[in-house]
Order: sequence, then C-alpha cells, then structure tokens
Amino acid sequence: MSKTSTKANARYLAALLKKHACSQIVISPGSRNAPLITAFGNDKDYSCISIPDERTAAFTALGKCLATNKPVAVVCSSGSALVNYYPAVTEAFYQKLPLIILSADRPHEWIDQGIGQTIRQKGVFEKHICYSANLIGEPSSSLNENYNQREINAAMIASKSGPVHINIPLAEPLYDQVELQEENIHFIESMEAEKTLSVAQWEEIQKSWDASEKPLVLAGQLNSNEDLKRSIEKLHSLSPFLVFTETLSNLPSSNSISSIDRLINTITEEEKTDLKPDLLITIGGELVSKMVKRLLRDESIEHWHISETGDLKDTFLNLKKIIPLKPNCFFEGLANKLNSKSRSYPKKWLNVDKKKSLIHSKYLKQIPFSDLSVVGEVLNHLPQNSVLHSANSASIRYTQLFDQNPSVEHYSNRGTSGIDGCTSTSIGFASMNDKMLTLISGDIAFLYDSNAFWNDELPCNVRIVVVNNSGGNIFRIIKGPQKDENFEKFQETRHDQSAEFIAKRFSLSYSKVDNKEDLNNVLIGFYNTSDRPKILEVFTPRKESPEILQEYFRFLSLNHE
Repeated sequence: MSKTSTKANARYLAALLKKHACSQIVISPGSRNAPLITAFGNDKDYSCISIPDERTAAFTALGKCLATNKPVAVVCSSGSALVNYYPAVTEAFYQKLPLIILSADRPHEWIDQGIGQTIRQKGVFEKHICYSANLIGEPSSSLNENYNQREINAAMIASKSGPVHINIPLAEPLYDQVELQEENIHFIESMEAEKTLSVAQWEEIQKSWDASEKPLVLAGQLNSNEDLKRSIEKLHSLSPFLVFTETLSNLPSSNSISSIDRLINTITEEEKTDLKPDLLITIGGELVSKMVKRLLRDESIEHWHISETGDLKDTFLNLKKIIPLKPNCFFEGLANKLNSKSRSYPKKWLNVDKKKSLIHSKYLKQIPFSDLSVVGEVLNHLPQNSVLHSANSASIRYTQLFDQNPSVEHYSNRGTSGIDGCTSTSIGFASMNDKMLTLISGDIAFLYDSNAFWNDELPCNVRIVVVNNSGGNIFRIIKGPQKDENFEKFQETRHDQSAEFIAKRFSLSYSKVDNKEDLNNVLIGFYNTSDRPKILEVFTPRKESPEILQEYFRFLSLNHE
C-alpha cells in the first residue's frame, strides 16, 4: 500500500487540490517541503515533475496553466527558494492564470531567529496575489483542522481569478510516513453564475451602438475561443464594425485587421484621424502594439471595456463603461437586440489593410537576410494546427507584422512582458498536449532562461528558433537608447554566445544557419519526429536588421498605386 506524510497539512493539501481540478504538480526539490513531496508524489491522482531551478519551475507551471486554464501547483522548500517564484507570480497575476504556490516554511517561532533558509514568507507576494493563506502548523484541534482546510478551499476558489499562495509551516521530523488512506476533508465548491445586464442597460448599450458610425473592437491577448469567434461574426453580419486583433488574440477572421502596427505605422496623419473610431470596445488581456495605444488616446473616443471580472483598465485614458460580461455573451446579447445597419468604415479599412498585405509580401521577396525575413520564413513553415510561442522584446513584435495562419494558436508572456521564463513557459505548455509547439526567441531571452531544459520530463513536441543577432536588438529598434555612449555594453548587451553549448548540455538536437538557403533546407525537416526538443539557431546581422525593419515601414508608407 502507498505511503503518505504524517503531516496533516500535507495530507489536507493532497486531498483538497484534486477536488479543485488541480492534477499537475511541479516540484522544486528541497528538504523542508519533503512532507508535500511525499503526499503529492505518492498519490496516483497527481502528475508530478521535478525542476531544480525555482524560477524555471514556476514558469513551467505557468505554461501548463496557460495550456489548460486549470490550476497547477508549484511546490518549494523554505527561504529564498520561494521568492524565485515571484516573476512567474506577477505574470500569472496579470494574465489571471490559476498558478498555485505551495511553500514549505519553518515554524513561526523560528522566523528571524538566525535559522538557515528562514525568511518572512507570510504575505511575501502581497501586491500580486489573489489570495494568501498561512496555515496553522500541525493542527491540534478540530477547530485548527477546520481553519486550515477552509483556507485551502478559499485559496483554490480565489485561483479562478489568478495566482494564490499557501504557506505551510512544517516542523521536524519531515520524512515520517503512514499508510495512505482516504482523508476526512471539508471540500467547499464555488458555483459560477452567468452574469447579465438589465433591460435598461441593454437599451442604453444598443442606443450608443446604433448611433456609432465608426465602432472598433480591439482584442488583446486571449485563448482560442470558438464561441467568441461566432458571436463576433454574428454581430458583424448584422451591424458591421472594424475589428483590430493581434496574433495573440487568437481571433483570426476575414473581417479583422491583425497586423495593427503594419497599418498604423504606414498611413498619413490625415488617414490616422479618419481611422480613429467614435466608439472603442476592448476585450482580452495586454496589447503588444504601442502604436494603437498612442492612436486611441483621444478624449473624443468613447471607450467600453468588456471583462467578466469587471476590472478597471483605462489603457487609453478615456474609459467610460466597464461591462462585466464574458465577451462572447456581450456580442451575442447585442446581436440579439439589433436591427441591421450598414457602415462603410469597416470595409474601407479592410481594403487598406489588404493593400498593405500585398505590399508587405512584395517587400519580403526583395529584402536581404535579416531578423524580419527569418521570422517570416519560420512562420511560413509552421505546421497546420500547431502552437506558436513568441519570446518577448523583438520576437513578439516581428511576429505581429505577419498575417496569421488561422490554424495556429499564438501565446506569449504578455502579462508583464518580461524576457524571463519565455522558454520555460513554452515547455510547460507543450507538455500538456500533443500539438507541435514552435518558440521564436531572441538570443538574450533564450540564454537568460537556459535552465528551462533542466526538467525530468521534457516534451518532444517542442521546436525552438533562436534568432541570434549578438545582443538585445530591440534597443536598436526603439528610439533613444543608441544615443548613450554605453549603449552596446549596458543596453544592447553585445555578446558572442551561442545556443549550441546549451543544446549540448541538455543533449538536444541542434542546427545553425546564417543564410536564407540553409534556413529553408533546415526548416524542411525541422518538424520531423524527434524524442527531444530541437533548437535551430539563426545568426542574423546585428546592425543591418533594424535598418531593414525601418526601411520596411518606409516602403509600406509609399503610394504604390
């Protein structure tokens, strides 16, 4: 018969987390967390993996959350181990992902008393957590037991809105075990009710919509959602409107403009004025495009934000309404109340975007080997029905310039938009399904997260393209940094490192190219079956790539009639 820990709190957690749909556990090895390792590791209802680097472990767990939208727990020992989870906690907080942090702790009596690996763990994530539970050390009464189980339930219920932290004080002995048996636990279920609006509120919304001649729906980062796609198409067929999406919106449609920067950065100021809507409706998470943020920060535009959680996000400084509905419920509800109406605004700008797309294709055929051409070539080779992840900084911005393959889902760490954990997140995501996953990463982001492969169960359906331009090329794209005399050392971070030594360290398949012909040849077989992840490192010109991108926008700005 299987064994479990003698520690009641460890057993309560193992018994309750599965009731709240958590079955994935990422373990950061340690000693103080031994009771938790025993309780989860010996329970067949959990899938447990070991990842020694805590920052990597937390981002891998976050990737699993992103793939399933179900709670995933990451377990660590006491002390500094815990704060290494913080970057992933902030990312989960802004993406509203159910990341469960389980931290073993020293008994309260030993905090600040000179004991090794002991810090103030209670409330350590205070500013970026949806619930923080600090359990009573081994419960000595039924009231203690009820309190601890209630706190675990409360944390798991709160995880529907984002990350939560459960801190578990554990006293020695840590390794004692007992026979595993069914635990007497108090499970609390939180039922979800559909939100709706009153008749008067719908009438007000309908009146404003009907009065609008230039309505624009702007979508940020979203998981793929067929109900949302259908509801937007239904409303559009009755009362056309312009839709701006990013590839991360996962809302491909013939009625939407997905390459926002490609459009906005290549039209005249007069055209930008004409493009501005009179009604802006936003859905989803964070936006990549800075250009659209600048364009829409105009007091004359009425802004509504559709969010089931009702969060106040005034990105454009003119928010007028927060509508607490699921986006698909909003569009479906509005469509059911409208009469047909024609508008020239959407069709006009869709036609402009189609022309920009043709010019884009023309430019791509004539440019030299560069970051832009490499990203385009990789996107052209993505398998159907696969997943794309983009690391932050330049990689995500390049991918936004290309039309999206509607069969490919696109994800990225755009909650806080840091370069830390991009590879780990993609590996965690890939481990939860059989779809082929491609990560496009810059060299700095890839090198920074090199421990992503220190994982005892690496998925084989991962392909990583590292665009190595010998530094943080994003700082040659944005305006300003190049003026500093220490630019190359402290911002661009010039280097001569390669991904090859990382591939060798973790026994991964590795290829490298530095020209278009070799890139095409490697990509042809890149997605063949493999029992390990594959890395393709593409060396591109450091100074020429940003210049080619600038020329790209100039070319699209010309009148090609």
